Amino acid sequence: MTQRGYSNKQGPRSRGPAAPVAEALGTGRPTGRTGSAEPSHYARQDASNDRFKLTYYDPPAGLERHVLALFHFEWDEDEIVDRHPGALGQLFLTPRGRGEITFGAHAQPVEGGVAMFSGFEVAAPFRIEGPWHSFGASLSPLGWASLARVPANTSLNRLLPAHDILGDEVDGFADDLNHRYRSGKTSGEQACRELGEWIAPRIKPIAAAHEAVIERTLGWLGSSLNPDVESLFATLNYSRRQAERLVTRYFGFTPAALARKMRAIRSANLLSQPDLTDEGEAEIAAAFYDQPHMIREIRRYCGYTPARLGGAGEPLFQTMLRMKNLDRLKHYRNIGAKDSG
Repeated sequence: MTQRGYSNKQGPRSRGPAAPVAEALGTGRPTGRTGSAEPSHYARQDASNDRFKLTYYDPPAGLERHVLALFHFEWDEDEIVDRHPGALGQLFLTPRGRGEITFGAHAQPVEGGVAMFSGFEVAAPFRIEGPWHSFGASLSPLGWASLARVPANTSLNRLLPAHDILGDEVDGFADDLNHRYRSGKTSGEQACRELGEWIAPRIKPIAAAHEAVIERTLGWLGSSLNPDVESLFATLNYSRRQAERLVTRYFGFTPAALARKMRAIRSANLLSQPDLTDEGEAEIAAAFYDQPHMIREIRRYCGYTPARLGGAGEPLFQTMLRMKNLDRLKHYRNIGAKDSG
């Protein structure tokens, strides 16, 4: 190996085994579930480190396909510099902290209140004046479509005031919840619970045929680090042009662009693992034309060269690269297969 995760070769070998859909999306909770001792509390998973606290909670029953996880985040340093991969949409509240996030040459304020995003084309750097506290919901493509009701591709690379999408009532809900959190009357876990309960009745169904497009695209993404676009079109009951339009609407990218982005994020995810297996190395090697190609793609979508993926800088981004939501997204896919049948 000339570099960890890539062999000496000139072209791609055979693809590695099918990866879970969670890794295809490159986000979610860490593997495994840790249930609360109190039945009234959501199951939780701790992804904290020595810099910040990050806790994930299961969504309310019935929302598993729409909300991949609820999260509570606390980083109590005065100045915070990191980046966000923006692999999936979010609805999030910020009771503490403000700063800015940069998309290309455009810097956008990060302020208190409640905001949404559908995803980022590349990892976005941000700077926050702390302490920074946030809680929110990580949305699946179906969740974004069913809650936001706007095409994902029209909302890329920007933070949107949530009221622009969900109406003014979300501001009243967020103002009250943020105030109670700041005053210590409401915990992060309770805030996540209330957010999940607020979202649940606002989820609206989308056309069954369009839901099938989402399910099949997720399955296609999870089939390989480098899935063949033609194999996706073969599973969709639409013309190529219509299929591309629908995938772009619900995922934010054309199938080819989506596969390219997720290949880089998933490869970075694997390379960041301290216990990367030979099988994982072989799968990464098979996904790119050669080593320089891998380096360029990971740098483009993650902002890092592969040699830096295990470094100490930008700890939140490092944590998010390691995130998996294997149990949640496996459940999501199983439900989808059942519904499709």
